[in-house]
Amino acid sequence: MSLLLADIGGTNARFAFKRKEDDNISYITYLKCSDFQNIHSAIKFYQEKNNLNIENMSLAVASTTKQDQIKFTNNNWSFKQTALLDYFGLNKLLLINDFVAQSLCFGSFYKKLNSNVDYNNKLAVKHNLKLIKSGNPILKAPLLITGPGTGLGVCTLCINNQNLIAIEGEGGHASFAPNSDLEIRLLKFLRKKYDHVSFERIVSGSGIEEIYNFVLYENQVKPEQIKSPEIGSRALKGEKNAIKTIQIMFAILGTVISNMILINGAQSGVILTGGITPKLQLLLPHSDFEKNLLNKGRRHEYIKNVPIWLTEDNNNGLIGALNAFTNKNYSSRILSKK
Repeated sequence: MSLLLADIGGTNARFAFKRKEDDNISYITYLKCSDFQNIHSAIKFYQEKNNLNIENMSLAVASTTKQDQIKFTNNNWSFKQTALLDYFGLNKLLLINDFVAQSLCFGSFYKKLNSNVDYNNKLAVKHNLKLIKSGNPILKAPLLITGPGTGLGVCTLCINNQNLIAIEGEGGHASFAPNSDLEIRLLKFLRKKYDHVSFERIVSGSGIEEIYNFVLYENQVKPEQIKSPEIGSRALKGEKNAIKTIQIMFAILGTVISNMILINGAQSGVILTGGITPKLQLLLPHSDFEKNLLNKGRRHEYIKNVPIWLTEDNNNGLIGALNAFTNKNYSSRILSKK
């Protein structure tokens, strides 16, 4: 098989390798995108460091993947799929969106969900999922996978005759919809800087930085140029403005999720992923996350019983990239050596 797997976002590039079909994935390595000029140099570094002969690749990337040209949304890498195939002399190359990979990682969990809540709770534990909000899934309805990291990914997993199909989209770039007077003021604050204020401008790492300066503005304090990890750290230590920032971000995440449930009919459940929520999950119950989630007027009941789980596993994208490579629904997307 000799297959390189990757899950590449705006900040991190995660790699793994599968030598033979029956082997487990190995050589799991995390690299920083900012340490490399392009994807070619990052892959080459990983290959040479582990002395690997690579014949095939399945890459999950934080970008749309339907065209030959790939441009990452939240880092400066860009490349052509065909050029990457030729550069490494590959037999086969598959590129999928990173949240498609996240979704395909949970195919087994999704297929096994049933109407017994206790069974589903045990199933979630087996798949390293933590229950955030209880509920009873509507079987065979779509499953939503979303969450903030460097950006905000959104994907919907569907099932048809036991075949898994991940619906790729760019839901993070949907227009921000305020749900309170405070959020209206936040929108007005951001409109001074952006013509289009998307959910990703707020529910993401850079979004945390935007919200923090909005909170300072509201308190008539000068803005600070600090990064989201520091803001998150301050929040966990009890700093008032940082706590308010994370609370606002989680409240708006609640709106994102309920919007996507309604749009895609995702009543099987929601899996929260991404790098931010696991680190700051202690603050989630102290926000208006659930209030915004359920604030859907005449469709309150449609949302109310949808379960929500949290994953803390950083290797989900690698597993999903592997699953995509062997999923017949993605065989037509594979580029092959001429």
